[in-house]
Amino acid sequence: MASILGINCYKHDSAAALLVDGRLVAAVEEERFRRVKHFSGYPAMAVEYVLKEASMKPSELDHIAFYMLPGLVMRENLTYSRHYLSRKGGLFFLLSQLNGARKMRDIGNAVRDHLGDDPESKVHFVEHHVAHAEAAVFCSGFHDAAVLTMDGVGERDTSILADFDGSRLKVFSRSRFPNSPGMFYSAVTRYLGFRPDNDEYKVMGLSSYGEPVYSDLFRRIIGCKDGVIRLNSRLLDLHMGVHHSGFSGEAMKIMGPPRNPGEPITENHENIACSAQKVLEEVALSLALRLGKLSGRDNLVVSGGVGLNCVLNGMLEREAGFSEVYPLPASHDAGTSMGAAVHVHRKLYPDVPLVPPGNMYLGPSYPEEELRKALETARLSWEEPDDLEKVTADLIARGKIVALFNGRMEFGPRALGNRSILADPRRKEMKDVLNNSVKHREPFRPFCPSCLEEVAGEYFEGCNDSPYMIKTYPVIKEKRDVIPSVTHVDGTARVQTVNAEENPFYYGVIKSFGDKTGVPVVLNTSFNVRGEPIVDTPVDAIRCFYGTGIDVLIMPPFLLRKDGAGK
Repeated sequence: MASILGINCYKHDSAAALLVDGRLVAAVEEERFRRVKHFSGYPAMAVEYVLKEASMKPSELDHIAFYMLPGLVMRENLTYSRHYLSRKGGLFFLLSQLNGARKMRDIGNAVRDHLGDDPESKVHFVEHHVAHAEAAVFCSGFHDAAVLTMDGVGERDTSILADFDGSRLKVFSRSRFPNSPGMFYSAVTRYLGFRPDNDEYKVMGLSSYGEPVYSDLFRRIIGCKDGVIRLNSRLLDLHMGVHHSGFSGEAMKIMGPPRNPGEPITENHENIACSAQKVLEEVALSLALRLGKLSGRDNLVVSGGVGLNCVLNGMLEREAGFSEVYPLPASHDAGTSMGAAVHVHRKLYPDVPLVPPGNMYLGPSYPEEELRKALETARLSWEEPDDLEKVTADLIARGKIVALFNGRMEFGPRALGNRSILADPRRKEMKDVLNNSVKHREPFRPFCPSCLEEVAGEYFEGCNDSPYMIKTYPVIKEKRDVIPSVTHVDGTARVQTVNAEENPFYYGVIKSFGDKTGVPVVLNTSFNVRGEPIVDTPVDAIRCFYGTGIDVLIMPPFLLRKDGAGK
């Protein structure tokens, strides 16, 4: 048996994944257990879970794959120390960066301290963008593909253009820090009063409300040539990361003052977001077009943090010239735990086939007896309807907000029907109801539709198969008034298609809703509130249910109602 534990930690989105004989047994973010969003420390609970899922003892673990080259991280930070030390707080920043690299270097000891002295696993350090790329290729199931990664920064790279020929990666070009598409977008996030490395999706949602009036300025800041990104540090200084990023006086004179957190969103802020989104898309499209010429491949995979930008992904699918575009659903750093393990497997066990996971339901599940115990401990009352799928659909059709907790938890930031909050997409007011009474988030942010796969093209232009809610599609004009609460201001939607094979219960709910209403689409948003990770355990689900305006909680075979959510 060949077992490889993939780990990423000490930056953000710590996670663990376990590959056994070429099959991905499990993958999970540590934040779900710790209840701390984007948790960055050592993923002890995630490691314990993936080993438990495989019924594996620590002594049976053959290899540990880590998602970064610590020596290169240390060297790069020393290279840029002149930039750090010339700034206020720079010495502390440099020391913290070097300490992070030291902890990365000692990951083997951290695992041994955690699991005991038994593991004699060999530790392998994998280049960060290679880990991003390997994860995307693996999960796509493509035999060969062009590979595009984009993020803030790994060791020093911020993007690579590569080719996967069925067995190995060949890198055509690299973009290097501070020439970073991810940090550019995060700097705009900070400028708009949001949290960088956390709230970039808010900028993406806000961008649809504005006009690209600052595009020329942003094109002066970032662009690319021959597959390599260039960023003008005289207009945007990123040397101390996005939390200390600074636009120049010249740039701020054009854009206006930064928005402070909590201040009203103005038309100017909408225009800044729109311009940043447009220019980021231009950079990505230029890279993808260049990659298409270099690789000659029909398929494109996308990974790295920028790969979570679903508007950009939809644009690439329409305009980059590839037959298929697969953005990795876990394109953030958590996905590198998978990619690092896959890379080590390819290197050490080339004769053992890798088996794509097929879906992102890779986290913990809880048996019926554990669900019942949680309900009994909380002294709650519940029902056990005979046809729970139909009952759930009927409740949604009556305007109830329904939380669904079922099966294995999703890996990645998107809830795909197992840790989801569902509502009626036909009710225009539902967007505001959810934002105000459940999610407690900004009113400009959209919600997403889950649709039966076989009829997706009847509602969303060009959409046939989009199971991961990671690409946007135009809503067909005649359907926009039919599903207004999942149609964004620009007439698009971030679509999840659902089939009976991958998620039979969720499919049954949507089908029953379609049979009742004539609309086989439901509104789907993640089962959490703003600032918290998606729920993991039954207790998490119960707490979120009673702490928000959710009307009904479905935990098959159980159904819980609040007072006022009558039968």
